[in-house]
Amino acid sequence: MKSIQFNFRRQCQQDPEEAGSDSVSDLVDIDFAEPPATQDEDSASSSLNTGVAPASPTSAGGKQYKYNAQWEKAFPWLHLEGNVMFCKYCKAEPQLAGKLSSFVVGNPHLKKDTVKKHNASKKHIECRDIHIIKSTNEYPVTVQSALRRQNNFPASHFTSPLKMTTPQYDLSHTLPPHTLTRLAREWLAEDTPNFDPAGLCVGSHEVEAKLLCKTPCSVLAGRPFFTAVFTELSCTVEWAHIEGAQLGPDAVAQTAVVRGPARCVLLGERPALNCLARASGIATRCSQLQSIAREAGWHGHVAGTRKTTPGFRLVEKYAMLVGGVSMHRQDLSGMVMLKDNHIWASGSITQAVRNARSVCGFSSKIEVECGSREEGSEAATAGADIVMLDNFKPQELHAAAQLLKEEFPSVLIEASGGVTPDSLPQYLSPHVDIISLGCITQGCPVVDFSLKVQKPVAFPIIFQSQ
Repeated sequence: MKSIQFNFRRQCQQDPEEAGSDSVSDLVDIDFAEPPATQDEDSASSSLNTGVAPASPTSAGGKQYKYNAQWEKAFPWLHLEGNVMFCKYCKAEPQLAGKLSSFVVGNPHLKKDTVKKHNASKKHIECRDIHIIKSTNEYPVTVQSALRRQNNFPASHFTSPLKMTTPQYDLSHTLPPHTLTRLAREWLAEDTPNFDPAGLCVGSHEVEAKLLCKTPCSVLAGRPFFTAVFTELSCTVEWAHIEGAQLGPDAVAQTAVVRGPARCVLLGERPALNCLARASGIATRCSQLQSIAREAGWHGHVAGTRKTTPGFRLVEKYAMLVGGVSMHRQDLSGMVMLKDNHIWASGSITQAVRNARSVCGFSSKIEVECGSREEGSEAATAGADIVMLDNFKPQELHAAAQLLKEEFPSVLIEASGGVTPDSLPQYLSPHVDIISLGCITQGCPVVDFSLKVQKPVAFPIIFQSQ
């Protein structure tokens, strides 16, 4: 994903192994009105391997299919040679994809359905991700298990050379189970403090509801919170995409399936959607900001702030991690930050730093908010670990940061105040280590999700005469 435009390779990341063995066949958009091919991928590859000429591109009903060059816009890996289709990524990794895979040796079934199935296959996704690493030095979430399994790269290879915070692990492991349970219960109690009159209308028969994302090119975040809400109501959630996946590019993307008693599914609907919509919106903005920084080749950290929604900070800080940026300090206990009010109350920057160090000791860093280069120099001299240059114009920031770095090479420089997604490139500097943005959580658009209970299939009743 580069700058504001989204790269195709991140528009639809999903790990079938993570989502479940049935997820691809259940959730990939397939046009069932089109007759099925006479051969599947495996049988096609077998016939090609034995020297038998590939079947003509027709269906069982004799319908003639024709390759459409427009497919290559949606599937850039697709390539036609003669009358068969190839996958550029799988051909480059035959050991991983399988030397006899139909898209390695050539698939003769010129149908978009065949192309879409291959695009969602696990082996193709792994080959695609290896291609991303080799060509761009970026590390998608889905690639790591595959590469470690194949031993193509050591574990250390997954550390970004740009030193940016990226979702490289299962971030749900950072959330204590008892905390998830507590939050889920609080959200449910807030939404239904006593009676649920509508529950009488639907009862407790088992239903299935599909979670749909209606904001294309969004980053999925908040799965643990969504699942915790429904787990508390004895419902199950089956996810089609991993945390941090890019949803889209279709206008509507099926994201998960919720199953359980009807009234319980509806009880959890709004609290769960609120968490997912908010977390995914923040993660999407964070991903965009990180891409802007990488596009410019910047080596620092994009960071959030404490400007979070009261009672919702854990969700929003977690979403920052999923989106690939630094959380900054999580609360007042996490790090000492001396702002202008602290300094005025203490009398001077030097005195404020001295007082803070006397209680925080060696285990906590001290950051000082400074309105000029001179204040930054005083803070660094007093022993501050981080100097925040607050509300500087871009050119003033670059000059002050350079002088401070030359004088205090080990001190971290943070820029903050008035930075937006549009103005972020102007603040990127080799002398600035951190750029924090309040807009990550304040005024951030949410992602539009909806939960749709599926109507039961009605079968005709046949009466037999006695």
